[in-house]
Parts: sequence; structure tokens; C-alpha cells
Amino acid sequence: MVDTTKVQVLLVGSGGVGTIASLALEQSHQVEVTSVIRSDYDIVVEKGFTIESIDYGNLTGWRPTRVVKTVQEAVNVANGRPYDYIVVCTKVLPEIFKTEDLIRPAVQDAKTIIVLIQNGIDIEKSVSEAFPANVVLSGVSMIGSTNYGGKIVQFEHDKLGVGYYSSETTDSKHSKDQLEAEAKKFVDLYSVACKNCTYYPDLKRARWRKLVYNSTINTICALTQVDTGRAYLSQLDHALIYPAMAEIITIAETALGEPLDKGIDKIMLESDDGFYYKPSMQVDVDKGNPIEVEAILGNPLRTAKELNIKTPVLTVVYNLLRALQFRLMESRGYITVPENPSRKVSAPLLEPTTLPIEP
Repeated sequence: MVDTTKVQVLLVGSGGVGTIASLALEQSHQVEVTSVIRSDYDIVVEKGFTIESIDYGNLTGWRPTRVVKTVQEAVNVANGRPYDYIVVCTKVLPEIFKTEDLIRPAVQDAKTIIVLIQNGIDIEKSVSEAFPANVVLSGVSMIGSTNYGGKIVQFEHDKLGVGYYSSETTDSKHSKDQLEAEAKKFVDLYSVACKNCTYYPDLKRARWRKLVYNSTINTICALTQVDTGRAYLSQLDHALIYPAMAEIITIAETALGEPLDKGIDKIMLESDDGFYYKPSMQVDVDKGNPIEVEAILGNPLRTAKELNIKTPVLTVVYNLLRALQFRLMESRGYITVPENPSRKVSAPLLEPTTLPIEP
């Protein structure tokens, strides 16, 4: 039964980030979380999550209030009550699914607040356009947390910044004061258990800041299959990561019209200091999962193209990632290759990029 006295949250994407988010919300004792879990569903139903958390302690057999396999099942178990929040912690994989299509069955006009705790830049627009009557919040998570088949290991603190998405469409439906109030309300809810959840009035800056790590260290470690410790020991950071960071910082500062934090490249490079840490994209490659090419690197490069900024290093990284994505999608059955790959016979199976193939 749904507890009508508690806030109802539907959480989609129970990986390392999403599971910790559901734990934080449940530990507020004000929230019931219904988690959509796919690959680990049987394990979680039978045994629950095993959690080793630097913030929330060690837990065995932990589950959110409800565990379901699909968004439609989540709608069914809610017995007609709309979810107050849909918190999306999935990978951003437009080649495979659209976030707005994934959550559509659970969204009720003007009632459901959508919270996108996802990577990348320019990820909110399509969701806001699909649900113009709904408030869309956007979250930037800075956390070290990995899901090993139902075992969650969180070794870096849960730090979440939340702001609201604003556009001409949203501004015609909701006042800035209302959007800000809704963002702060979610922050207050999350902050009961997490002491590092903050309202961000300028969320786009926070997203660009995180991309200094994600579009460089995350992507290059995935391509080379070298963890952050070995990237430092092999001097990959000086040979490739620093030049890539210089490009993303230039894009970010031009797009924002203001500088990022002084020394942000060094800050991000040293964020994993002392660890042989595999960034999330490298872990996905290890598991054979598709990777977040477009949100993390494709969208920033499209911005660079609009601003006429040269990106020789990142363009090479991007096109190598697209080839890697092709292999991963084929291995998962999202792409079926023809018997004859001749240019005269077969069209490309990935959508053509709007970016230059050569820097």
C-alpha cells in the first residue's frame, strides 16, 4: 500500500548513483521510493542490495520501499496516485532510448516534478519540451559509487547540486520564483540524510565544470582501458588529458561568458589521487554496456562548432568513442550488421554525426 502521508518518488536507474540517491531519500523517513531495476532485479528482490557507503554505512539486504522492473509496473503499484517526483539516474543514451519516452507512462501533467540526475550538457531540453506543464529540475552528482551486480560500493562522498531548468517554454508556464522554490524543496528533502546537497542557481556552470572531468578523464580512460592511477603513472595525463581539458575549458568559458574555477584542470586531475580508480565510462566498457558519448562529448563539441572553436584532441576522442559505441551496441543486439558492408550496398547504422570526422 502507498503511504499517503509520505512523498512518493519514482527512481529510474539504480546504478551506483541511483541506488545511493534512493537510500538518501528513504533515510529522510519522509519519502517512499519505488525503484525501477532491470539487470539486478532478481538479485535485489531475493537478497536486497549490499551497500558499503562512506556516507550511509554498511547495509546488507537493503531495499527501497518498492522494487519494480518497468515504469509501467511502477504506475500500476501506485494505485492511481501520481508520483510527486520522478528521479532519473540512467545513462543518457539517445542512440538507444529517449529519457522522455522512458518516463512518459508515469508523468502526470503539472503534478509530477522531474529530476534529472544525469551526466552531460543540454540534456534537459527534450524532456521539458515533451512535458511543458511539468517542472524539470536538473542535478549534478559528484560521487564515487559503483554497482557491482547488486553490491554498491560508495567510496567518495555524496555531493549533489540541484537547480531548475529554464527556457522560453518553462518560463511561460512557471515563474522563476516557483521553479526556484521547487528546486529548494527537493534539496531540503534530500538534505535530511545527505549533508552535501546544495541548491545551484546556475546549474549550467556546474554541468560544464563536471565536464572538465567527464569529457576528458572519463572518456580517455574508457578508450585506453587505463585507470586514473595508471594514467598518471604512464604520463597519459600530460600527453593527452591536459590538452583535452584545455579544449573543454575553452568551450565552457566561451559558452558561459565567464571563467571556470582557477586551476580546474588540476583540481579534476587530482580528484582521484591515491586511487587506481576506473571512471564510470571505463566500467561500462568493462561490462559491455553502451556509453554516454553524446551527452558527455557530442553535445559540448556541437557547442564548440557553433562558437567556431577548434577541438582537434576532443574531436579524435569523440570519433573513436563512436566506433567503440558501435561495437558495444552490436554486442548488445542494438545493431545488426549486414553481411556485406560495402559502401555501395549498406548505409551507416549509427546516425550520421553533425560534427567533423577530422579535427
